[in-house]
Amino acid sequence: MRQRTRVPAAVKAEVVALVARTRVWTGWSLRRVLRRLGLSKSRYHAWVRRAERACLEDLVRPPRSPWQALPAEVEAVLGYALASPREGYRRLAWMMVDADVAYLSPSSVYRILDDADLLYRWKRSRPVGERPAEPTAPNQRWHTDLMYLRVNDSWYFLVTVLDAYSRYVVHWDLVTSMTAADVRLVIQDALRKTGATPQVVTDNGSQFRAKDFKELVRDFALEHIRIRTYHPESNGRVERFHRSTRDALDGAELANLSQARVIIGRWVAHYNERRLHAALHYLPPAEYYTGDPTARLAERQQKLRAARARRRAVNQQGLEAAA
Repeated sequence: MRQRTRVPAAVKAEVVALVARTRVWTGWSLRRVLRRLGLSKSRYHAWVRRAERACLEDLVRPPRSPWQALPAEVEAVLGYALASPREGYRRLAWMMVDADVAYLSPSSVYRILDDADLLYRWKRSRPVGERPAEPTAPNQRWHTDLMYLRVNDSWYFLVTVLDAYSRYVVHWDLVTSMTAADVRLVIQDALRKTGATPQVVTDNGSQFRAKDFKELVRDFALEHIRIRTYHPESNGRVERFHRSTRDALDGAELANLSQARVIIGRWVAHYNERRLHAALHYLPPAEYYTGDPTARLAERQQKLRAARARRRAVNQQGLEAAA
């Protein structure tokens, strides 16, 4: 049976205190708080009982392998995961490598979080139908769509232009109506900003069948691809971005149009420049749109190799001392 990773006493105490504070601030039930943290009820109650006896610290055991994660690495992973409870273990692994927090493979991070009952899994949708040929460079194909957004007591519409290759948000705007003229202006701004002539993928909404949009396609010599009727998955990349946007804006107070644009702008900048994307080997979209993803991936592997050698040396000393 696999031995469970030692969770530092400081992390246990922090979790117990965090649960108590969260219940006071939010009025949530214990079950709801633990579910958001990804912590099992049995483990939480075990930590509470041990905290009452002032014996949260686990017994220190010698390493089982020269490649075993060091205690400091385990503590760093757990602390980072607690600060980002909605991130999956793969994204966390590469976020920590990029931030120089811990240099561990996704499988090692998985084991650490699994042992500490801190795993968080996204529910993924199943692909439907055949996938078109993938673009091989930025600005070959764009996806665009609208998302309803409530601002104070009014409805507005977020229009997003997203690059299919890099998942980079090329351009966006929050408009007051969903007419073809408004949508045309947003896409027109993206085209003028980049000088690109991509394929443009849309759904079959009236905005994309109107005269204004057809004139845009003709004026910029674009190829317009409309998805199959009743098959929104064909435009799933921008749909997924809009779903992430709703999650990011959850709880934000959008008092007026100006404030909403500022908040959305910050989120888009975070999404483009810092948020690691699962489909991009856990690099941010900007790396694929304007950067050098091959160099970044090579840099990560070099960090992992160096940390592995250092970990082996430290653990070997522990094994020799325990012999």
